Order: sequence, then structure tokens, then C-alpha cells
Amino acid sequence: MKAVVVGGGIIGTMHAVLAIEAGHEVVHIERDSRPLSASIRNFGLIWVSGRAAGAELEIALRARRLWEVIGSRAAIGFRAQTSLTIAQSEAEFNLMLAAAAMPDAPARGFRVLDRAQVQAHEPVLQGKFLGALECTQDAAVEPNLLLGGLRDYLARHDRYTWRPNFEVVDFYHDETGNHVTDLTGHKVSGDLLVICPGSAQQGFLSEFLEGAPLRRVHLQMGATVPFAANLGHSIADADSMRYYPAFKDLALDTLAPQDPIAAQFKMQLLLVPRLDRSFTIGDTHEYEEPFSHEILEAPYDHLRSVISAIFGAPTPAIERRWSGNYSQFVGDGIYYRRELAPGAVVVTGGGGRGNTISPAIAEETINSWPK
Repeated sequence: MKAVVVGGGIIGTMHAVLAIEAGHEVVHIERDSRPLSASIRNFGLIWVSGRAAGAELEIALRARRLWEVIGSRAAIGFRAQTSLTIAQSEAEFNLMLAAAAMPDAPARGFRVLDRAQVQAHEPVLQGKFLGALECTQDAAVEPNLLLGGLRDYLARHDRYTWRPNFEVVDFYHDETGNHVTDLTGHKVSGDLLVICPGSAQQGFLSEFLEGAPLRRVHLQMGATVPFAANLGHSIADADSMRYYPAFKDLALDTLAPQDPIAAQFKMQLLLVPRLDRSFTIGDTHEYEEPFSHEILEAPYDHLRSVISAIFGAPTPAIERRWSGNYSQFVGDGIYYRRELAPGAVVVTGGGGRGNTISPAIAEETINSWPK
């Protein structure tokens, strides 16, 4: 069958990958010359550790297995990069002990390391900390390689067509299938249609998404110059435990009050080492629109302070900063899916977990198609 996938971000591209592997012909549409939105502006994390217990963790673990397979086939910089969430106080360390005792901790690959064990893994960490929560199921890819690497993999198949610079302005269904058109009236048709718009939910989609439990989230991030020493783990601070739903039932009220800047900007430290030894660092969260256009320095001062405390050394200089938006589903469930017509769906709302679970989202779509 012929499938039309609208959206060149990670959720759309994963639909193209899984559809090709299921034997379908795929036309893959992107409004820009190349994807420019959230999928190239994130950490590249496959972050199992923070996912909510139950269905969300199950889909994340399934996606993690798919990432491993896809990463072995496509040049996307996939690596099974274990994470360390650093405890800088006794209260934080005790909370991590409680996390490691959760019923689903083995599935997440949780274990608590003391300071000596952390330094055995990462001798470069010489700051003030007591230990860390390790998650062996976390991983990473390179955002600057990810989408291009997946399209290069797709291009090996003669059933795949890439159509950039095609901005969809209308959709309709008739007895011949599902159809999308652009401003010039050009039409692309298929038996099946998946629209993955990310945070771009205006235009023809507005009637389908009106009242949907979706919100946009604005975030700021940055990247450092390359670091002198090798770092083999992604690093988080304990503020991430306030943010991620995996830890919501733990005694978070035993933690010291959050730093005022971190609280104001709804921050956590995430630090991801890249293949060139630079670090991607962040991040902030803004939920009320209209979003600010300013990239302020105070959050980066806070991040530098936290990183320096963990490393026991000055933070590498920040080389560049950026911001971006993603779409987050806030209803019951994990992401948003709506049938537009027979064989046509819109899929969005992956939010901060979109990169992590994107292959499993796509798998659920493909499994729902006629065989």
C-alpha cells in the first residue's frame, strides 16, 4: 500500500521508517527544505529513566529496543549511553535509594552508586556529590545526524520518496484514497495518510485539533565547546526528579527548596556529551503563550554553577544557544492520535518524551493499518 507521511520531524520520520520496513511505498513530505523544528533542537536523549510507571514506561522500553535496531542500520550516532542523576545532598541520595527500590526499577535499569563508584565510571567528576542514580536503559543519538541519517537509510529503498518544500494546506478523502495539497495546488495521494505536525497546528489542521488536550511548550538550551576529557554518561541533577513523572510518588517534599532561578524557569540540568566531546545542556520550560523571544542569561548562569559543582572545575564555555517549541499532550494517555478519515490520522503531542518514544508511536500506527 502507498502511505503518505506529512512531517519531517522525528515522529513523522519514524513513521516513514517503520512503514518502509513493513513493506509499504512511502512518500515523505516536509514543508521546509529540511526539518528545522524541535527534532533538531533537543538533547537527542532516549530517556527511559523518567517515564511514568505503567503504559508510558512500557512504550518507552519498547521504543528503546526499536532504537537499538534502527541505530544499527542508520548512521544516527546511536549509543547506549547510561545516565547518572547526581545526588548533591543526603536528601537527594535518599530519594534515589527510594527510586531504586520502586517495583519497576529493574526494568528501568536503576541502581544507586556511591561517590567512589561514580568516579570509577567517570573520573572527571570531582565535585561535591554523594553518589548517583544510574539508569542503564537510557541512550542517546546525535540530533544533527538523526533525521538526515534516517533519510539516508530510507533512500536505500526504491519505495521511498522524499518531498521537501511541500507545505500542506488542505486534506481530503474520497473513494480513491487520501489526498493532501499545497499552495500551488499540487497533490500527493495515498491509500494511507499520517500527519505529524509537531507544534505547527494551525491552518487546515485547526478544525481537527480544536479543543484537543494539547499545549505548546517553549524551551531554551545550549551547547558548549568540546570538553578536554571523555565523558561517557549523560548527566542530570536531582531537579530532574521534580520534573519527570517516574518519581512523582516519592517524597519530593524532603528535597531542599529549588534554587529560585531554577524554579522561575522550571529548570533541570540535563547534560549530554556529543560525539565531538561538546555538551548539550539545558533546559528551561515555558508553558504560557505568547512565549518570550528573549534568551536570558540567568538560566545559563545557573546551569554553569550546577555543572561546575558536579565536575569540581569550571564549565566549558557555551558556544551557542537556541530555543524551540514542542507539542505536549495533556489528556489521559501518552500522545495524541485522531482519525481524520478512513486510513488517515494526525499524530502529535509527544512532548518532552517524543524523541524517546517516537519509534513505538510509529509502530502503533503501522500495526493499525490493513495488512
